[in-house]
Amino acid sequence: MLRLQYIKYQIKGTRLLPYFLAAPLDQALPQRLIDYFETHIEKIRETIDFEEPLTWAPDNRVVRALVATLLNRFYSFFAHQLEEFLNQSQLTALKRRGIASLEDFRLWFWQYVQDHHGGFFPRENRQKILRTVSETLGLSANSIESLLTAHREEQMLLQRNNSPPSAEQLIAAYNYEVFETFLYYSDSVNLTISGTSLGATARSLLKYTKRYGVLVELESLDNTVRATIAGPQVFFGRATSFGWNIAQVITHLLQEAPSLKIRVEKVSIDVILRDRHYNVQLDSKSIPVLLPRGQIREDMAFLDSRVEKQFYWSWHNNKFRGWDIIREPEAFIFGSNLIIPDFALVKGEQRVLLEIIGYWREEYTQKKRVQLELLKQQGLKHMILLVDTKHRKYFSKSIYPVVFYRLRGKRYEIPYGKILKALPG
Repeated sequence: MLRLQYIKYQIKGTRLLPYFLAAPLDQALPQRLIDYFETHIEKIRETIDFEEPLTWAPDNRVVRALVATLLNRFYSFFAHQLEEFLNQSQLTALKRRGIASLEDFRLWFWQYVQDHHGGFFPRENRQKILRTVSETLGLSANSIESLLTAHREEQMLLQRNNSPPSAEQLIAAYNYEVFETFLYYSDSVNLTISGTSLGATARSLLKYTKRYGVLVELESLDNTVRATIAGPQVFFGRATSFGWNIAQVITHLLQEAPSLKIRVEKVSIDVILRDRHYNVQLDSKSIPVLLPRGQIREDMAFLDSRVEKQFYWSWHNNKFRGWDIIREPEAFIFGSNLIIPDFALVKGEQRVLLEIIGYWREEYTQKKRVQLELLKQQGLKHMILLVDTKHRKYFSKSIYPVVFYRLRGKRYEIPYGKILKALPG
């Protein structure tokens, strides 16, 4: 995430307008910065003047953000290695003493000072002690000095992570860093998504909101999915406590967008800066080209809660009476409502959906009952509810078969036999 003071934006009333870059219109400055970094490859940090580029544009916030993006994404400062300072015979001699890295050397040196000088020596004795150490190790005093300071940040070397970025890549990465920073300062985000696989998109959103501990409300309207992503209001902390989590969800969605064949048509971000609310509104014309960082991490073992994890893996490993289990099987769209059950139990052509209800908030259980009644009205016959026994009063007269579970010690007591009785055949 970029520092907020690095980001150029305007505030008009309650609207916040981020400054994005566009290729090829804004390529000159990004390309100049890339060239500057390339000329300083393998140079130590203290010799690189990062103040010089700040004079290249009227607003140095854009320059600072681009430099930060280059260091976040494409270049890094790396510490020196022991091998850079010594020849092979010197390395071999040090390894006999158990010194195989710069960190090992520093630890050895401070232990030497501890053993021979009580852990401290005055500045006027520094050169004398360095000479004594150099004689002990067979190294020059200058080498000792270099080995002791090589780990410092200002001595680190600038290196490229992969091939040189293009100006277009830097622009897209910068745009995403700006976008993500405002997500970090948000307490909710609204998305309008179009495409040909809206059910799969909804499942993807549910998967990632579960993973990162935020909530999502989904609506289907005019061949689009509208998603509202927000942090749980039951938690305390700063208003934007879940901004990072929201940003991760949207990052994953953007990474999957090409394979899902979807397009984000609108984004509305509720941003909180200095305890005031502002709105960032982007549409298909103003959403810039974005380059999310990293790769999608597949995590088939991820589940919403401990009880879901226990249930899934118990059933998956045992396949009770030949019934297999599928996670988040399909989306049901009824009017503006979009519902995705937790699991499907499958045996041949038979298919029974199963929903686990363990969330403790009363309004959640009431909403779940309304959704289930809607499913029944639409003709869904085969559904089993696995409900925490503390919600018994809400589901004692359920329209679908209900099996109650409870927590015993650190493990959930799930009556699999009762679930099997509720299955057909």
